[in-house]
Formats: sequence, C-alpha cells, structure tokens
Amino acid sequence: MFFFYVSLGSNDQNVRTETPARRQTSERKMALIHGGIILVVIAILSNVHAQTDDDDDTTMIIEINNIDDNCTTISSNIALNIASENQREQLDASIDIYIEDNNMKNNSNVSHFWTPSIGKDWEEQAPKLNFPKTISDGGFKMATLHLEEAPFLFNFLRSVLYLVHPYDVPIGLLIEAIENRITTSKLISESMHVEAIFLTTIGVCCIMACIVPGTELWLACRPIREDYKPCRYPEVLAFLLTAFVFLLGSCMVTMMVCNEYARTGIEKLPVVVETALQDLDDYHQDTTTQLRKCLTRSLDVASEAILADLDNVEELLGKPVQGELALETGLDVALDALMDLANASQELSKRAESLLKEGERARDLGAQLNQETDVIKRDLESAIRTCSAQDRPLCSVIDPSGLRLTLHMEQLLRDDRIMRLRSNSKENLTDVGRQARGEYLYVPHYIARNTLDARNQIRREINVARARIFQKTRIMETSSTELSKQLKSARGITDYVIPYIIAFEQTRWFVGLGTFLCILPVWLLLLGALRCHCRSSEDKVRPTLLCTVFMSCFISIGLWGIFAVGLALSGHIEMLLCRPFHDPEYRTLEAILESRTFLGRRLSVPLKDMFEKCEKNEAAYPAFRLDRTMQLEQLTEHWMWTGMSRAKSKLKVDLKGLKILTPGLYQRLQNLLYACGPNLTEHRIMIQGPILSKDPNALSDQLDSIARQLSDRSVARDLQMIGSNMRDLTSRRVKPLMKIQDNLVYQIAVLELQLLPFQRQINQSISHLKTIQYYIDNQGDKIAQLKGKTFINRLNNYLDQWRTHVISEMDSGVSKCRPLWEILKGMRLLLCNHILGPLNGFWFATLICAIIMIISTPIAHILSLVYRRPSFSKKDTSLLSMRSGSPDTVVIDRGTWESPQSSQEGW
Repeated sequence: MFFFYVSLGSNDQNVRTETPARRQTSERKMALIHGGIILVVIAILSNVHAQTDDDDDTTMIIEINNIDDNCTTISSNIALNIASENQREQLDASIDIYIEDNNMKNNSNVSHFWTPSIGKDWEEQAPKLNFPKTISDGGFKMATLHLEEAPFLFNFLRSVLYLVHPYDVPIGLLIEAIENRITTSKLISESMHVEAIFLTTIGVCCIMACIVPGTELWLACRPIREDYKPCRYPEVLAFLLTAFVFLLGSCMVTMMVCNEYARTGIEKLPVVVETALQDLDDYHQDTTTQLRKCLTRSLDVASEAILADLDNVEELLGKPVQGELALETGLDVALDALMDLANASQELSKRAESLLKEGERARDLGAQLNQETDVIKRDLESAIRTCSAQDRPLCSVIDPSGLRLTLHMEQLLRDDRIMRLRSNSKENLTDVGRQARGEYLYVPHYIARNTLDARNQIRREINVARARIFQKTRIMETSSTELSKQLKSARGITDYVIPYIIAFEQTRWFVGLGTFLCILPVWLLLLGALRCHCRSSEDKVRPTLLCTVFMSCFISIGLWGIFAVGLALSGHIEMLLCRPFHDPEYRTLEAILESRTFLGRRLSVPLKDMFEKCEKNEAAYPAFRLDRTMQLEQLTEHWMWTGMSRAKSKLKVDLKGLKILTPGLYQRLQNLLYACGPNLTEHRIMIQGPILSKDPNALSDQLDSIARQLSDRSVARDLQMIGSNMRDLTSRRVKPLMKIQDNLVYQIAVLELQLLPFQRQINQSISHLKTIQYYIDNQGDKIAQLKGKTFINRLNNYLDQWRTHVISEMDSGVSKCRPLWEILKGMRLLLCNHILGPLNGFWFATLICAIIMIISTPIAHILSLVYRRPSFSKKDTSLLSMRSGSPDTVVIDRGTWESPQSSQEGW
C-alpha cells in the first residue's frame, strides 16, 4: 500500500503587514486549493491497487506553489511512493482522468468521435454452405412388376440342361454371328462341336421313339403256342397300370399347367422388355441430370458465396486489417487519446485566454494606480519642501521615493508559450485528429478500391470455370443422346422380333395343347380298361387294352419328337440367354455390348464389378468408373485453375500509403507541446509580490502621526490630505488589484497543475503515433499479406466445400444404380424362371409320359392276353396233329380250308 505524506512549508519572502480580513480571505482560498489537492491524491490512491515494494520505490513529487496574498508564498509538496512501473502508469492514467473530468465539467464544445475497436477473434471460419440435395426422379417400373413372386418348381432341371449342353457358346463365334462376319456353313460346322451331346441326345430320342412300336410289333407278330399260359397274377399288372394311369394323369396336368405358365411368361415378354428399355433410358437420363445438377448447382452456390464475399470485401478484408492494426499497435486507443488531447487543449486554451485577459486587466489597473501614486508622490514631495525649519526634522522622516508600483505584468502578457497556448483554439487539434481518424476509418474502403481490379478478375475466372464445367455437362448430355439413339434402335429391333416370338408362342401353345389331347385318349382308354376290369366286364377289357396299345405306338413317337423339340428349345434358351445372365463374370454380355452392333468399344468397367455395386445400390459414379471419362477429381481441383490462381495472387493490400502521423499532425503536436512548457513558477513569483513598494496604509498612518506633531498647520493639513488620499487610493485601486493578483496566482496554479500531466500525455501521444507509423511502414505489408491470405483461404474454403460435396455426392449420393440391377434381375427372372421354368416342366412331363408309355404299353398288351378266349376246331386240331406227327408227309385237303376267326388268335 502506498505511503504518502504532505509537507506544508511557508517561506516569507517580502513580509508585510496584513489586515485580518485579507488574511482570512487568503486562508480560505489556500484551504480550497489544499482541499482540491488532497482530493486528487485520494482519487489517485483509490484507483491504484498494488503492494508496496521497499526495494524498488519511485517517488513522484508534485510541487504546487500557491499565493496566499501579495506578499506571502506557501509552497506545498506532495510525495507519492510508487512501487512499480505499472503503478506509475496507473497514476498517469488517474491524472488523465482528472483532466477529462475537468473537460466534462466545463462542457467542452469539441466533438469527440468514438473509434470502434475490433476484437481479436474477428476471424470466423468460412460459413458452411448448404448445397442443394440431388433427388432422383424415380419412376422405375421394373421392380413394380414383381417377377419374383411366381413359383419356380422346375429350376432343378437346369442342371439336366447343363448335361445336354455342357459347353457354352464360344464368345468369338457369337460375336462373329452377331456382326454377320461368318458364313452359314462355318457357323453350322462350329456349332456341331458345341451341340455334339445334344445331337447325341436327339439320336437317343429317335431310338427311344422306336421302342414302343418295335416292342408291340414283336408282341403282335410272335407265334403263340398251344400251351401258352397267360400271367398268373393279372391283379399285379392291373395295379401297375393303375399307378401308371395316375402318373400319366399327373404329367398331363403338369403339361397343361406348364403350357399355360409358359404362355403367360412369354406374354409378359413385350411388357418386360419395354419396361427394361424405358427404365434404362430413364435411368440414363436421370443419371445425367443428377450429375449435371450436382456439378452445376453446387458450383452456383459456391460461386455465389465467393461473389458475395468479393462484394463484401470491406467487412471481410478491410475491417480485419483495420482490427489487426488496432490490435498490434493500439491505433484506436492512440486516436482516442488524441481526441482527448484535443478536448483538453481547448480547455487549456480557454484557461490561458482567461489568464491573459486577467493579466491585461491587472496591467490596466496597475497603470492607473501608478499614475495616481505619481500624483501623490509629487504632492508629498511638495509638502515636504514647504515644511518650516522647525518641522524639517519631522518631514525628513517621510520617504516618498519608495511609493512606486512593483506589480509587473509585461513578462506574463508577452510569454510566447502562453500566447500559443491561447491561440490553440484557433489552430484546433480536433481537425487534424479527425483527419488521422479518417485515415484509420478509411482503411476498409481504401482496401476495397485497391483490390477492385483483382476482385473483378476473380469474378471473371469464376464465370470461366462455371462455363467450363457447364460445357463438360453438355458433353455428358451428348453421350446421353447417343445412348438414347442406341436404345431407340434396340427398341426397334425388339418391336420387330417380339411379334415373331408371339407367333411362335401361339404355335408352341397349340402344340402343347395337341400333345395333351393326344395323350388324353390313351389315358382315357387305360382308365376305361381298368374300370371294366374292376367291374368284371371282361369281354370289354381286351379290346380296350388292345386299342390303347395300338394308339400308344403312334403317340409315343410323337411324344419323343415333342420332347426333343422342347429339350432343344429349353436347352438353347439356357445356353444362349440364361447362362450369360447367370454368369458371375458376365463375359458373354460384355462381349455382346462391346461388339460393333452395340457400343463398338470396350466397357470402362467390368460388368461383374458394376452389377455387384449396383446390387448394393451404390452410386453410379464409382460403379461405372466415370472418373475415367469425367475426370471429376481433376475437374474440381480448383487450385489447378491457373487463371484463378493468378487472379488470387493479384489480390494484395498495400498499406504504404496509410499515414496516421502526418507532418501537419506532428507539427501541431509539437506546437502544442511547446505551448505547454511556460515557466509558470517564475510568473507566479513575479506576480505574487507586493503591489506597491511601500504599504500605503502604513505610510498614511505615518503621515497622520507627523501631521499632528507639525507646528505649521498648513503643512499638517496637506499631509493629512495626502494620507487621506492614500487611504482612498488603497480602497479604490490597491484592494481590487490585490483581488486580481490573487485570482491570477490561483489561475496560474491551476494551469500549472493541468499542464504537467497534459504535457506528459502529449509526449506519450507523439511517441505512440511515431511507433504506430513506424510499425505501419515496416510491418503493415505483413499484416496485409496475412489478412489477404486469410481472405483467399476463405474463398478457397468455399471451393473446397464444393469439391468435397461433389465427390461425396458422386461417391455415395447421386444416382444409385440399383435400377440397373433390377433390370438385369427382371430379365433373368422372366427368361430363366417365367419362360424357361415352365418349358422345362413341359418337356420333363412329356419325357415322363413317353417313359410311362414305354413301360405301360407292354404291360397292357400282356394283360390283354389274360382275357384271350381259347376256341379251336377239330379240323384244325387234326391238322395240327398231322403236322406234328409226320414232318415228311404233307396232306392237303382243300375242302377243309376255312378262314380263321380273328377274334380267337393274335390280335
């Protein structure tokens, strides 16, 4: 804590007698001065909080000399123990507060502008841009067909087809056939290698078709011995026929169901193909649109943000530079202090003017007093000369030469520093302070004007980049147009081929129906024979079974032919269509798409990778490897845009022209500093002396005393008159001049009290402004470069956000390729399940029917022999006996030849 002491000492320089009233007035003024000083000290101590350091104490002494009256000087010393440099600065600030309080009390008319101080954390991160989300139009219909809902019972037969057609079609042969680069003979010869097992299967079918007719031909043409005995267990044969009838009926139902399902599946073919082509076209259009929107719309958002920042360069670049200058140099504080100096200088100028006016008044009163004292002095000398010889010793005591004016105001009134301090109101520091503040506040606009050309170039480069990317999207639209043409061509081919497929399907359906109708009589005859067998209608069983056997001979041949055709149709559908669709590598589909008939170039991405990603519903950009064609990474590398980089490099801020401490401001501050250095102590000492060399009251009393002792009454009356005049002069002239003298001393004391901190404040302002100007001249470019780089980084951040958004959207959000997988899946389900599955079921049921006929026809024939009636004639018997008795003798009796009864033998 501070320790302070107040030492008051009084020194008598020119002692004179004082009246009680005058002494009372002087003491009252001195008490007011001391009270004000003590209040200042208390205010200083209340604003300074520190601990006392005994080892490092600095003492500041403020000496205030106040005049009690015109002959007494009281000197007051105030000593403050200041512990550290920080406390000393706080004390200086407290004295400055005293000056500001005085300015506010006097209602200074000098305007005081507030300098906005910008916080250190002005730099905010570039705002996060809200890019528009790219939403797919949707509307893909393939998934809405629900092709996976049909029952697929005969898919296991595809493994059988792998046995019939174990080899895939050679891709080279297929491409040559598609591109029509192979002759028919060569195509047939090459196909023979692939179809070898299938052709063998057809030969086997031909052999199997001959089994039933051959068997029946053998059974019908073989001789029947007399001792032939039919089957002993006809019920077993009947049971077997019953089982075969059941199986045959089931196969017939299967044939009809598969026939209808195949027809339904092929009827879906036009709709599914049209939906696939339309979905493919819509997907390509939607993908192109989404890619274009993702690139262009997001770039529009980023470019608009950049253009907005370029327009708002005063706030984003000018204000930060201004704030950094204020932060690094305290420029705003220095300008505020400069305005405080301007306000305080106005107050001091008024005090100096008031002091000079009061001095001029004292000088005028002193001149009048001097004239009157000269008159009194001459009258007194004349009276002394007229004294008689008797009274001359008394008259010689009177000394009129000491009655002269000792109050001199010329040195105070002619002091150049005080006069300059008074003239400061005319040479206002506020104007140059406003000019310096204007230079500071003009920094954002100055930066905006200096960077106008560079910002305009950046705008042009942004527009060039947008145009370049728009051109890239137009190239994508051009490729979309080409694919649309190819899809239109494919739609034309399908429109041409599908009617033939439908016509073929109608024929196939009728063949299937005819197959069912051909088997139906056999099934009905077998069913009727079994019914007759169960009802003991034995005379009808044999004809029914023999009729069944007869029909089966021909129908079985047709069934094997239909089986062969159905197997051929299903096998080739499996080999040519389903296997390419189910191939995990999709080699055949790749070769077809890369042929001249379709794309005529290699695919940028293998179909295997593409469909695997599409099955996972990934975005089109990574799935199709569009980076090879679009080169999105290179397209969005904004730091590689040479024009933009050059434009950004030209965006520089030059602060060399910023002059805060101008020559005019420096000269004004030097003038003000010079004006604040008058020697007021010398003036106070000169003014505070006695007004007259002798006390007029004492001299008048002396004259009255001598007049009473004189013998010459005329001289005594003259001396009494002169004494009376002197007392009147004291009351008229001396006392008012003494009041003015006291007022002058008081004003000089107050002015001296205010000039000390004001002079120090001027020195601080000059030093601070010099430091600021030096910093601006030497370090201003670095600040400008740093803030310019920050502004450029803000612009780059927008482009970085755009690039990140585009790459992120392309990798995960834009145009999911699941519709392509749905198209592949739909076509695969239609061809391999809805069409091939029923066809497999149809030929499988036909095969079962043919095999049943191979087994059931001999059984029916054998069962018919059970119901054969044995009736032979005697002639026949004798004939048979003769033949058996003598093989060498042949007797021919023509009268006994009769036609055999057909109902008793063979058929």
